[in-house]
Amino acid sequence: AIYLILTFAEIVFLMAGKMSLFESVCHSFGTVATGGFSPKNTSIIEYSPYIQYVIAVFMLLAGVNFVIHYYIFKRNFKKIRDNEELWFYLIVVFSITAVVALILYFLMGKSPENAFRESFFQVVSIITCTGFASADYLIWPSVAWTIIFFSMFLGGSTGSTAGGIKMARHLVLLKNIKRIFNQLRYPNAVIHLKLNNNVVSDENNRNIITFITVYLLVFAVGTVLVAFAGADGKTASSAVATCMAGIGPGIG
Repeated sequence: AIYLILTFAEIVFLMAGKMSLFESVCHSFGTVATGGFSPKNTSIIEYSPYIQYVIAVFMLLAGVNFVIHYYIFKRNFKKIRDNEELWFYLIVVFSITAVVALILYFLMGKSPENAFRESFFQVVSIITCTGFASADYLIWPSVAWTIIFFSMFLGGSTGSTAGGIKMARHLVLLKNIKRIFNQLRYPNAVIHLKLNNNVVSDENNRNIITFITVYLLVFAVGTVLVAFAGADGKTASSAVATCMAGIGPGIG
């Protein structure tokens, strides 16, 4: 029901922006599923800023755990407030958006609104593994598309339609690093690893670390194989990264 409500709502908002019913349906299906297919070869580039904002916001929503949408419907705001992955997801998205927007503003001379919109759209599209594009980020300064490349390894939230490693796994990895440092400071302390106020079992913790390790190993091996097939470094690495996360666009 949540999935259908999001899809229907986006169709309505897109049609309010003068997009045809057919294109609104196609783009809404591609957004909520984080699939990224468009009936236009230029993706979302030729559409109005309003359309780009609508699709960007719904990509962001599609990358949120659907349990959060359910909590909103049930008005269980305490569960939303205590969900660490949600806040981590939002902080990561808007932090990267801010950095890329500043790069576009200072190094490319784009207006503040244009810099933010292009940055927000591309960052959300890549992190949620949707793959829509509202700008050609390959003409951006190298530091900007390098950030886009590393964003391919993030992924959306667990329980969302997004692909990638997922935010919860990154959060657990960071908590492991923090626990190691705390254990060095207090060698005799028993420090439990918690996520959303729940203790993460040693088995689940090992599974998460193993998943990330294997993911990166497969990426490294795949990059080498594609490079041997004749691709340059950035093409090989981004091709493998975008395939593994199910994003679509690459670099090079």
